[in-house]
Amino acid sequence: MANRGASRPNGPNTGNKICQFKLVLLGESAVGKSSLVLRFVKGQFHEFQESTIGAAFLTQTVCLDDTTVKFEIWDTAGQERYHSLAPMYYRGAQAAIVVYDITNEESFARGKNWVKELQRQASPNIVIALSGNKADLASKRAVDFQMGHELGASRLIYEYALGKPGPRKYSKTRTTTLT
Repeated sequence: MANRGASRPNGPNTGNKICQFKLVLLGESAVGKSSLVLRFVKGQFHEFQESTIGAAFLTQTVCLDDTTVKFEIWDTAGQERYHSLAPMYYRGAQAAIVVYDITNEESFARGKNWVKELQRQASPNIVIALSGNKADLASKRAVDFQMGHELGASRLIYEYALGKPGPRKYSKTRTTTLT
């Protein structure tokens, strides 16, 4: 907190409000959770990302108007053998991003299970986002955009699809708010 007013990656903070949020990413192995986090925190993309073992912890500070928002990000491993560790990471989280690979229907089915688990076991006030990843592989899409949107519209705040940098950096983006 000693960095109030210090220069930030997206500009100086001239206000004095500081918010801190625990964010956890969940999903099957190889859906791109680490790639999303690396892009958000460091602005980097690696074509071949090694599998996360257990979990990785990163932080990102963003200045929004007069507020400094610090994200404490837990990037969890997607392999089934690490599933039992997940509650330790999402316990106390204010937000979760459930990631699936748009070219892999099984990862979407598993993503639905993650959403159900969060709704049952995480904080009742947790904000859950659903991210369909790898939009750069849209020609191989196995999960229809509408399927993700319908799941997102039913209980979640956001549903969106992302991909690697390049000419087709981002695909369709849609925001759904709960009523």
